[in-house]
Amino acid sequence: MDMSEEEVWQHGKYNNLVKARSILCYWAVRELGESMSSMARKFKISTVAVSKSVKRGALIIKEESLKLIS
Repeated sequence: MDMSEEEVWQHGKYNNLVKARSILCYWAVRELGESMSSMARKFKISTVAVSKSVKRGALIIKEESLKLIS
């Protein structure tokens, strides 16, 4: 995404930031087993916002054929 880790955690609704956070939320929740409430606390957002990010992240990952490398 061509951004630093610090940028991903900052507040804002810039397109690249939303995209990066959505992908991160999807992988954290769906692939790595992190809870939505835990991600909400980390991002200082609601669990509903995390849920929407997970859904958005799933679409982005599918559209761009992204894979999590562990």
